[in-house]
Amino acid sequence: MRETLTINTSSSSSSQRLLRSNPSSSSNKSNERGGFGALMMDVGDDAGERLVETPKNDDEDDERNTTRKNKKSLNNAHSKKLLVLLFLSVFALLVLSFKAGYDTEKQDELALPLPKWAADLVSSAKKRVDGSGSFSDNKRYKKRDLKDTHGKSDPLQSFNWREGFENNNWDYDERVRNMARWKHAPANGGEKFTVCFKEGEKFNFFGAYNFINTGLKKPGMCVKNVKLNANVDDPSCDVRMFRNQHVPEVRPKTNPKQVDIFFTHESPSMYSPEMKDEKFRNSFDYVADYEKTSGLWFPFAVPVFEMKEDFPLFTIPRKERIPGVAWLARDCLSNRAETLRKISDAYPVFSVGNCANNVNANSFPESVMEAPRNRETSFQEPLSNFMFYFAVENVGVSCPEYVTEKIYYALSRGSIPIYIGWEGVNELLPGRDSWIDLRNYATPQQLAKRLREIAESDEEWEKMHKWRYENPNAWPKLFQKAIRQQTEDSKNALCALLQNGESGKRRKAGKEPKLCERQTKIFGQDLKIDGQEGFGAFKRDDIDEAHLGTNSLTDKDVGVGGKMHAWEKHLKKTCDTDNSCFKFIN
Repeated sequence: MRETLTINTSSSSSSQRLLRSNPSSSSNKSNERGGFGALMMDVGDDAGERLVETPKNDDEDDERNTTRKNKKSLNNAHSKKLLVLLFLSVFALLVLSFKAGYDTEKQDELALPLPKWAADLVSSAKKRVDGSGSFSDNKRYKKRDLKDTHGKSDPLQSFNWREGFENNNWDYDERVRNMARWKHAPANGGEKFTVCFKEGEKFNFFGAYNFINTGLKKPGMCVKNVKLNANVDDPSCDVRMFRNQHVPEVRPKTNPKQVDIFFTHESPSMYSPEMKDEKFRNSFDYVADYEKTSGLWFPFAVPVFEMKEDFPLFTIPRKERIPGVAWLARDCLSNRAETLRKISDAYPVFSVGNCANNVNANSFPESVMEAPRNRETSFQEPLSNFMFYFAVENVGVSCPEYVTEKIYYALSRGSIPIYIGWEGVNELLPGRDSWIDLRNYATPQQLAKRLREIAESDEEWEKMHKWRYENPNAWPKLFQKAIRQQTEDSKNALCALLQNGESGKRRKAGKEPKLCERQTKIFGQDLKIDGQEGFGAFKRDDIDEAHLGTNSLTDKDVGVGGKMHAWEKHLKKTCDTDNSCFKFIN
């Protein structure tokens, strides 16, 4: 069952919703199984009695008696299992009822998500009842098949991405064992490398969980060993990995053949100002970041397997979503919040994170915001309740190739992203009709008019979602490459780099990075960097941390514009059943 974000909930209504959405409860299934089992036992007993009248020999009679006893034993064991399942199901209903009623003092606000222990219990009970072990059945969203309301299925289910998507690492040949033919051979000899991470637990980039954790941090291909927390002076290291904000000032190589790679997932105009320092860049061999010509390219696209897992969320119909703009942010940057505040003046906004919150405070636990995306910490399901998502980047302005998980995750779950792009951004996205470009609207009112057109029209909604039902081969080539780069084992990219070295598509660390545009127009006004560099451009100051983290925006925080408007300014709730109860006021 897909949990919907609702208001004015109660214990009884929560239980009713659960029963409505899951009519085949565990007790019904138990009765069905019990009835069928009883019928089979009656048939077996009758047949046994008929045969007992004319047994052929004592051995055969004993065998039949033994069989009858075994059947009864199995039936008793089955009944005990059904009782356990019934208990778990009833307990799960109590948990849900408690969840719906524990916030009685804030019935006019969005309810908090289920605590993890309760969610795990409900998922476990459901899995035991229906006997399914698939991941989609353990999610709390409404169980669906792999088709949408129009009978369209997910093209990725039958698509071979290894053959269909363009490969950025096509030049890696795993068959080449002669290390003399490699640009970089292992510093310590042999045919495979030892990869060392400096503070490997700090490599927790949003949107790169699969690339880092299931790829680079595990041995395989040209990598024989991985050390997650190695010392910088460890002589066994052939490749050393460092990440931004965690680079030791002194890190001499123990062997000149060692390869040093600097990881950063931020723009030089924001959290990686060191990338503007030529001396710093030249202290590494390669850079790993979002630029497609970096030494080790890791884009923020959603991997194929996660897109397939998100497909049931993507297919949620328009009428089952809240017609508002959601925002989940940890980095409280006043320029970005001010843009959203202007939107809230003309259209409903649900800021559900710690910054500029205008719904239930701390709607999402800090663990979700801190940890990289994985199945335990995914925010895809709760955010899929909303039609739109405010996906503007931290820097707030246009940065070439800096396209992060904010917009990719929104696209994957079917929430239409509102974004600020640069001229080439559509190469990395499904197409112009899949997202809303803020630069195209002179006022918040113009944007609100367009959002409402989409929110009230199946035709407009389906136009924005058409891309996901197309043959993936029709998607932009760079978008295909980005998805494949995140899907396949990232050691392909590492081994291709070590084998081939610098090329037209992989540059050395010393090359100057691409910088953000100096200004961008939003609602007809220039959003400027004001000549500041690095952390000074959009820094988080005391106001951001003290006010945006816990309270609604104040006049002091965002200037004369005022506070973030509550969503109730534009919407009213007419019932308590699901998201279709949210209606525009005028």
